[in-house]
Amino acid sequence: MKILMVAKDALEAQGIRWILQSHFTGIQLTVLDNMKGLLNTIQYEKPDFIIVDMDKWTWENDTLKDALQTNKIRWLGISSERVFRVAYLGLCLHAEDILFRPFSPSDLIKQIQQVRFQIRNEQHQVQNSRNEKLEGVDVNYADFFMTERMYNQPVIMSAFLTPHVNTLPFVYDTIQGYHFTGKHQFFALSHFILGVHETEESTLLKEEYRRFLTHWKEKMEEPLALIINASAKKATIKEIYQQTKQLTEQVFFEGYDIILSEDDRSGWQELDPFLTPLEQRQWIEMLEKRDIKAIREWVEHEFFTYRRPYPSPDMVRIRLTSVLAQIRRYMKAYKTNEVEWEAAYHNVFQQIIRKPVIYQIVSELLTFITQLLIPGHDSLQEGAGTLVEKVKTMIESNYWDTQWNLAACAEGLRMNKSTLSRRFAVESGQSFRETLHQVRIREAKRLLQETDLSLEEISRLTGYSHQTYFSAKFKQLEACTPLAYRSGI
Repeated sequence: MKILMVAKDALEAQGIRWILQSHFTGIQLTVLDNMKGLLNTIQYEKPDFIIVDMDKWTWENDTLKDALQTNKIRWLGISSERVFRVAYLGLCLHAEDILFRPFSPSDLIKQIQQVRFQIRNEQHQVQNSRNEKLEGVDVNYADFFMTERMYNQPVIMSAFLTPHVNTLPFVYDTIQGYHFTGKHQFFALSHFILGVHETEESTLLKEEYRRFLTHWKEKMEEPLALIINASAKKATIKEIYQQTKQLTEQVFFEGYDIILSEDDRSGWQELDPFLTPLEQRQWIEMLEKRDIKAIREWVEHEFFTYRRPYPSPDMVRIRLTSVLAQIRRYMKAYKTNEVEWEAAYHNVFQQIIRKPVIYQIVSELLTFITQLLIPGHDSLQEGAGTLVEKVKTMIESNYWDTQWNLAACAEGLRMNKSTLSRRFAVESGQSFRETLHQVRIREAKRLLQETDLSLEEISRLTGYSHQTYFSAKFKQLEACTPLAYRSGI
């Protein structure tokens, strides 16, 4: 987006530049000293937008008026004078708005956002007028797995991931109803939604994906990670897909509610997945002494300190099972006849194999070790059960509020959000989000049993802003739909 600006002085120009650069990407801002410089620049370079100090603009300056009207350039006025003359000039020449000093940065940001949206909307309408129907890219499923076909245009691939694959249909439906510029197509795969965009404008696409993530978070509570892969070299569709797939694996370390791009791509770092003899002896000693503090420090240092380039997630999972093998030996020596510990052990093993994010796996592992070594203790810290009770009490009091979440809970407890999430997961054995959904679905079951309320009303009363999302979470937790549950009572 090209913007020309005539500001009051250099300080104001610098401030506006900082605001734009810190909130937008793809902005090309040119600062001009005076109105004459602005007129000369308009003659050979048509801007998308003009910001002009109206205190430097005289009524006699018809040349600028003609330039704005002839080229249909959008513009924003800034003035220190709250007088009728300024307002009338802006009205006659169809200014987007006039900001009077001192103005709020948010007012300027809002104006730029609106203009960008209008420009892209117009570009989309022009494109649609040229093509009755915007065709998808010339790519099919076979190109990702079988053929070695090159695409004759620049291509950017993307991926949408959630921790629960049964949410992917809702992701796909949301994508289909969202406007992305340019020629594109989306493909439903087993573990993520793959997008193919016929473009090389990665900056614009990244901004559109940021808006989509915001749109998704407003609509759904489910975590979502977005991947954008603009291949730097000429490659086959299959090769670009393989690069994109490798990027998706970094969610294992980075988590969700983020956007990863090709800038974050790197080869896997080598990692020996097996414990050394020295590490094995260290684990035997820690387990024999039941030294929870030392175990926790070892595990967190080993698995929470990875930096790019990351090791392969598969190698990390194997290393986690190597740790679990040491715990297995301890169990054989001290817990051989207890069926409940066998079941708990196999549950942790399945978590290591299947959980999508390393943080969740390590939390499950530490909880299991603590409960195994210190019977009667459900946490790693003395008195930490009190925190779990407080959080569950707050969930019971606020589950009905669609806007209430981990951040609100942390604020109520005067804790850091990340600290609360980590401690609650470790001390309760499940995440805050999972506990919140369980309480909401439990209440939904009660309403389905005891009332004739519609599903839409029940979803609203239990904290879900969208009935479709409520039905999906209900089926995930209860293995049946809300209607099937009601009819089976």
